[in-house]
Amino acid sequence: MNSIKKALAHACDNCPLCNYARNHPETTVGKVMEWHGKFCPMWKGQKELEEDRKQRSGDKRQE
Repeated sequence: MNSIKKALAHACDNCPLCNYARNHPETTVGKVMEWHGKFCPMWKGQKELEEDRKQRSGDKRQE
């Protein structure tokens, strides 16, 4: 992940609206934000960042 994408991902990661939408995907806000995420580079970057975090935590468990 390049530095620009990482910066965008961290902005989304710290956004209260985005966090609410990720934690409550069944709500109207969650559904709108999920749709919006198809186009948003910050939302896409945050999803990639989350995958990297899961992958790293999985690697640490195997050690």
